Amino acid sequence: MFSFPARLLRRLIKNRKSVILLTVLCLPAAALAQGSGRESTGTGGNHVIQGKIFFPSGRRAEGNIQVKLQSFGAGEISTIADSSGSFSFASLSPGNYTVVINAGDEYEIAHEGVTIDSDLNMARSGVSLNPGTRRYTVMVTLQVKASNHTKASVVSAALAEVPEQARALYEKALQFGKSGDSAKAIEDLKAAISLFPKFPLALNELGVQYLTVGQAGKAVEPLRSASKLSPDAFTPKLNLGIALLETNQIPDAETQLRDALKITTTPTAHMYLGLALVREQRFDEARTELETAISTGGGNLAQAHRFLGGIYWKKQEFKRAIDEFETYLRLTPNAPDADRVRGTIQELRAKI
Repeated sequence: MFSFPARLLRRLIKNRKSVILLTVLCLPAAALAQGSGRESTGTGGNHVIQGKIFFPSGRRAEGNIQVKLQSFGAGEISTIADSSGSFSFASLSPGNYTVVINAGDEYEIAHEGVTIDSDLNMARSGVSLNPGTRRYTVMVTLQVKASNHTKASVVSAALAEVPEQARALYEKALQFGKSGDSAKAIEDLKAAISLFPKFPLALNELGVQYLTVGQAGKAVEPLRSASKLSPDAFTPKLNLGIALLETNQIPDAETQLRDALKITTTPTAHMYLGLALVREQRFDEARTELETAISTGGGNLAQAHRFLGGIYWKKQEFKRAIDEFETYLRLTPNAPDADRVRGTIQELRAKI
């Protein structure tokens, strides 16, 4: 049997990023992509529609989220939000536009209308004109689909028993997380937990914030505590599995991810289990999990395609490996390892 290409494995492990950081115990998973929020081709003008996407908790949405811009005259253009939930459409002419955001099966499709007035209309309305580019900003908060509202209500029930001061600190921390200030979010979450130690929502969010700033080692303890306090909750188990994977505690990570899948089957959980199995060099099992994640669909599965390409390479299924690597690049064209993956594709083409 051929061994897994060591060079590729080193690249994959070195460049792997946390793809999902969930903040609410009972809300569905959304994933993080290494996108750039790249600007679209535009509609022939010089104006910009930009925005940010947030999860229901208030945290910036991270994931391979598709954003479309529709207009009657120019049709539809699209982009992918970057890793902070930001997106931008440039070179837009005046007109009526609709921003359409599709974050996967767990969330309602969001629609936001934006009107770019012509200079003539603005002048007539008495607005002082600023020559050049005008920027229009939209802030979109994703909404859980109606079928998941029961889960969201569980979160409210979980907060009901929390003392007011601890709850206020937690909610303040969510706002800091929303604005990208993880340091202040961590400070307030630690204060909330000191007031109410059995606070699984805050413990989970603390773990998320540590993962956000790249301190996976500090994330493990609060996530493990959240999981113990809420043994039937999917999200803290998934986040704990991710933190353990990031800190090379692979067998424990596998256990947590399998336990999470017993609660809720999601493509993201299957993907992370596949990544853990790759790290354990159990490639046939990893292939099954990654293929399951991709076939189920939803969320950001770029890393699943990337690792699956490596497994196909190992098995000398070069055409399938190329297909997976090309899909990975299509989903994350500005990933840090994009050039290396393109080089690998060229090497594999020479073998066919």
